Amino acid sequence: MQKKFLITTAMEETWKYDQPLLFLGNWCKIYSEKNIWNELNHQTLAYHWDDTKKLQEDYIYLKNLSEKIIKNLAQVLNEIHDEKYSERYWKIYLGHWLNCFIQILFDRWEIIQKAFSENTLSNTIILKINVSEMVPLGIENFIDIIHQDKWNHFIFSKIIETISFKNAINIEYIDDLKNDNYVRVKLHRKNLNRRIIIFLSNIFNPLIKLIRKNEKYLICESYLGKFSEIKLNLSLGLFPLSLSPDQTFLCEPNKELRNKIKLNFEAKNNFEKFLREIMPTLIPMSYLENYKKISTATSKLNWPKKPETIFTSHFINNKTIPAKYTAEKKENGTKLIHGQHGGAYGQCLFHWYEEFERDISDFYLTWGWEDNRDKKLIPFGILKPINIYEKIKKIKKKTKLLFVIRPKERYSATALDSRVRGHQLLEYHQNCLKIARKLNFKIRSENLVIRLHERKYGWCEEKLWSDEFPEITIDKGYKPIIEILKKTKLVVYTYNATGYLELLAANIPVIIFCPTNKNPLREEAIPYFEELKKSKIFHETTESVSEQLNEIWNEIDEWWNKKDVQHVRKKFCQKYAKYDSKKIENLKNIILNTSKTYN
Repeated sequence: MQKKFLITTAMEETWKYDQPLLFLGNWCKIYSEKNIWNELNHQTLAYHWDDTKKLQEDYIYLKNLSEKIIKNLAQVLNEIHDEKYSERYWKIYLGHWLNCFIQILFDRWEIIQKAFSENTLSNTIILKINVSEMVPLGIENFIDIIHQDKWNHFIFSKIIETISFKNAINIEYIDDLKNDNYVRVKLHRKNLNRRIIIFLSNIFNPLIKLIRKNEKYLICESYLGKFSEIKLNLSLGLFPLSLSPDQTFLCEPNKELRNKIKLNFEAKNNFEKFLREIMPTLIPMSYLENYKKISTATSKLNWPKKPETIFTSHFINNKTIPAKYTAEKKENGTKLIHGQHGGAYGQCLFHWYEEFERDISDFYLTWGWEDNRDKKLIPFGILKPINIYEKIKKIKKKTKLLFVIRPKERYSATALDSRVRGHQLLEYHQNCLKIARKLNFKIRSENLVIRLHERKYGWCEEKLWSDEFPEITIDKGYKPIIEILKKTKLVVYTYNATGYLELLAANIPVIIFCPTNKNPLREEAIPYFEELKKSKIFHETTESVSEQLNEIWNEIDEWWNKKDVQHVRKKFCQKYAKYDSKKIENLKNIILNTSKTYN
């Protein structure tokens, strides 16, 4: 077998150009650098989670592993911080990070394992990295760094350096990168409205804190939209709006403090041994060095001190202080109502975020679907505001065909569900190009708009599309999608997410492309998607999407308004995007009834 030089990431200073190469994944091959890597003698490792059966088995294994570790970690952190909090408290506060971290490290471990077991590797280059640069400040910062090349190079390197692999490859170390684009702390852009609200909130903070101190309920990031959230708050006699804090506490890792983390869970394999060793090094500072500061910041929030009920759909997973606040209040008997956050919930074969949110909540509001095994589920209906689409529907002169493209990291960097991720996104982008390629040229050149997302992860989507189709319009994703929909006859959603559910609920023509062999569904969802498929709303092949678009382009309304198509749409929405005309009133009643069980 020919020996290959191992390349772990897209950082070209760790590459060799004069020998056979093995790229660990498609994340190594940046499209804008194709003229470089395409000329090299290289192979790309197949992705271990292309096997959907393995993905499901690994998901179950990793979920069980996380449950084992959280028990140990909760005990250790209680001792370090002199706390007596329950396991549930720590699960709410750091559960998202812990599960993502375990799943991401396992993914990288399996990639290295596959590379070494299927190839004879000669050498690799490892960058000497300051470890403190790799330690996240909190969950917000963790999300920002885990999709970057340098962080992933560090993880791959640490795996290669374990006893399991280091004797099977020659390692060359280099000191630094000449072109280091790693961003340790990213400052996120806030829109003007939010900046104004924050400014006013800071000015009147003492008064707001006094007013809100004894309020019974907290409603924040409900997914209702600002106006509906204000209306719900006022109907309950609450302050109109709650801002979710996003403070950043800059800090450096304290080695002495981290040495106190003595994890003693039983490691049943080499991966678990590696995880046990590296976790104390990479645990976010919000759970260690900055824990006291965050506790203080949480106590100073202008939120209710002893709420009977918290209602949110978003802020626990990705925000440190709101998660800490919720964890604390749950310890004292506060009830948590959690709303479904977006699409794919109730549909994916498995979905970590859905399971986590259901686990930590007292009541869980779905967008219509039920699970008879879980009594805390309330099939409430779609939370997001659908009435914003009514004006759009009245616009007659629409000419555009809108393709909505999925924003996703080059590396697997979110908690697992049964949709494609990381390495697999290259095939996804290629499939989207195939659909456009088979469109009637007139439609493609005059009508097609490619909607990208403002978040960019290195797939170079704009160049990918413009290189092949210089005639098409590309929207970079910085303006609200509602502005483009005003000109759009038909939307093609190229992945399973929130947007197509909103459009179906609003009765706006939409086609969905999402192959279930790559994105498997749970058993109870399959019949609903099969009906969508028969009505040609849902498609699993690039050919069927293109054929449908070419066939109906001049008579979209006639197709969409067919009795059988509308019947299937309404049936699907009743299950997954149910519209509730009395949404605020019904939410108010749920919150009041939940509050009666407060202890």
